[in-house]
Amino acid sequence: MAFAAKNKKWLGYGLYVVLVTFFLLYYLFPTQAVEEFVDNSVSRMNPGLGFKAKRIGPWIPAGLRINGGTIYLKDPTAAEVFKADSVYIGPRILKLARGEYSIDLSGTAYSGNIRGIFHAGDKNGAILQSELSFKDFELAQYGFPAEILKHSVTGKLSGDIVYGKDPANAEGSGKAELRLSGGRLQFQAPIFGIGSVDLQNIDMALELRNREITIVKAEMAGSEVKGSLTGSIQLQPDMKLSQLNLKGTLEPLAEFYKNYPEIRELLKSMRKRVRRGQYFFAITGTLGEPRFRLL
Repeated sequence: MAFAAKNKKWLGYGLYVVLVTFFLLYYLFPTQAVEEFVDNSVSRMNPGLGFKAKRIGPWIPAGLRINGGTIYLKDPTAAEVFKADSVYIGPRILKLARGEYSIDLSGTAYSGNIRGIFHAGDKNGAILQSELSFKDFELAQYGFPAEILKHSVTGKLSGDIVYGKDPANAEGSGKAELRLSGGRLQFQAPIFGIGSVDLQNIDMALELRNREITIVKAEMAGSEVKGSLTGSIQLQPDMKLSQLNLKGTLEPLAEFYKNYPEIRELLKSMRKRVRRGQYFFAITGTLGEPRFRLL
């Protein structure tokens, strides 16, 4: 009986220590220090970007949970670059035991899901390998693309992104495959009587090297218009000043002429610009002020 009572006493002490530890973790957790660390990390990647969060706290069994994490442009008039509802970040224990800095990430944003792996070869992040996948982001909830395009895009966006850097490639390089499904482009004001265009599906393949994004492939298969796009975007610290050098094609389909019969006469006057039913165009200027012209 005495032995059992002693065990109960130690069990009570152990439970008390655990509860006090959890209490201290939640109420004394250095939220501001963690937020500043993430903010500094984001700023090192791009000085024009910052980070803030509604709440950062520990998450059982080991890790962090970030609610309302936001990456934003330091221009106060700009829309948020990205905002996650919640993100869980946890260490990969076996990697950590070997002295490697590796974490798993999962979360939700824009009614979609995010999963990722980040692996740093050293504590300074000079060597980094990362993979990120996201699925079914609702673009109707995402304001940043609309601010860049000056028009709103709806639909669901999914993709896979790979990024890495090392001392020999300090700027970093990466690849991305993106897919928009059920897409629609809504113009701010009707253009030649057209209020919106059905994009349906867009598939893109991108590469990043030396702060330049190369659009390897971008193909649109809408019910009204088909199109393609290739070229490059030279990134600048101020994203709105990033230089555009893009070329593409647009091919109006029978459904387009059916929905907008008044456009047929306008396009007839541009017949000299048509080759095999396609219109060729170029986009130059910057992300903030793009310039479009027919070739």
